[in-house]
Amino acid sequence: MLKKRIVFVLGSNVGDRKSYLKNAIKELQKKLGLTNLKQSSILENKALLLPDSPKEWDMDFFNLALSADVDLNKFEPLKILEIIKQIENDLGRTHRGKWGPREIDIDIILIDNLKIDIKEKLQIPHPGLLKRDFFLKTIGEIEQELIQNFS
Repeated sequence: MLKKRIVFVLGSNVGDRKSYLKNAIKELQKKLGLTNLKQSSILENKALLLPDSPKEWDMDFFNLALSADVDLNKFEPLKILEIIKQIENDLGRTHRGKWGPREIDIDIILIDNLKIDIKEKLQIPHPGLLKRDFFLKTIGEIEQELIQNFS
């Protein structure tokens, strides 16, 4: 068994935002066999938008960080990504374009001190880790040591 600490950031800015977050956490735990979960508080923040995004996309997000132990022998990082995308679809995520509104968005931010770069598919640590205040705030609440390794 190869247990590693994984950190996700979840976000929602469409519909019942808290319910989407809660259901996503349940599904992640169930489908990935996550243990020793820690969850940050929910942070409400402005949507990150591209300059030409429609005005109606400017809806505040609820974001939270979730950390847990995952067995990388059972779930390699690309498999985790595949499961995340399935959870997003199962929960009703509608794709509205790059950085569009989302019922649920789940990002893998860190997996211990692993560095992964599979072009156009998966980068760990997440390239926005040190650029997004809500990443730093929510992850800092639950995994201060892990985040300090990358600052």
